[in-house]
Amino acid sequence: MAQTELDEELEESGGGFSRFLFFMTPILFTIVLLGVLLTLFNVNIKRSLLDIGEKIPIVKDWIPDEQTGDAKESKKDEKKQQESTDATVKQLKEQVAKQEEELKQANQLATEQSTKAKELQEQLDTAQDAEEEQKKAEEEAAYLKEVKKLASIYSSMSPSKAAAIFDKLTTDETLQMFSVMSNESKVAILEKMDPEKAASISIRLKDVKPAEDLAIAALQSRLKKEAAEQTPAKTTGNALDDAQLSQTFRTMSADSASKLIIQTYKISPEKALKILKSIDDTTRSKVLDAMTKADEKLSVKIVNQLVGK
Repeated sequence: MAQTELDEELEESGGGFSRFLFFMTPILFTIVLLGVLLTLFNVNIKRSLLDIGEKIPIVKDWIPDEQTGDAKESKKDEKKQQESTDATVKQLKEQVAKQEEELKQANQLATEQSTKAKELQEQLDTAQDAEEEQKKAEEEAAYLKEVKKLASIYSSMSPSKAAAIFDKLTTDETLQMFSVMSNESKVAILEKMDPEKAASISIRLKDVKPAEDLAIAALQSRLKKEAAEQTPAKTTGNALDDAQLSQTFRTMSADSASKLIIQTYKISPEKALKILKSIDDTTRSKVLDAMTKADEKLSVKIVNQLVGK
């Protein structure tokens, strides 16, 4: 009997579960089918359920405000974006400041280099000017040295012979020679010179001039004289001058004449060649022989010019 009651209870229990499954199976199947269909047709189930829930009076209070959540997310995103923008702007400002500093340093360096280059150029110009001045001074000193040598030769000659030569020089050339001679030599030579020329020279001797001015004046006077000599002149006058010049050098020793002509050539080559042409062959050969011993290279040059004239 007890076994019979137990069987009845199991049968009743099994029958209740069967009835539950009978009702729930179609419902579950329907739900699953709807879910599959909604998924296939890309239907937002959550949004649909929320819309349905918002239409129910009590249930709508339980549904969270989706827009509020989106606004918070939007503000959060905006804040992050602003922070990122601020960081980028700050970085760009730092880069600009760095570049401006580098540009400032580059400009300063360029200015310093430009100033240094200008100073170096000024130093170079100063050095070149000093070199030119030194070169000019050396040339003037060398020229004055030659003038003194020539004047010394004139001083060692007899006053009459020196006066005969000075009469052939221009007044400015004579003044240049007198400027480096002693007073005794000047007086002795002036006594033997042409009175008119001696008077002119005596008057101008009182005006002391720098050696450079005397050299320029002597050169200018020589050029004027040579230009004047190119004009036709009387034959008798030229013959007399050449004869007088030849007589002067014929009475001199070969050594003295050679020294005088060498020094004259250094100052005025044309004048030296003219002297050699004016003297006779015997005297010229002796003078050239003495010149060769004194300065062979210069003597060869003079002979070549003498032959070529």
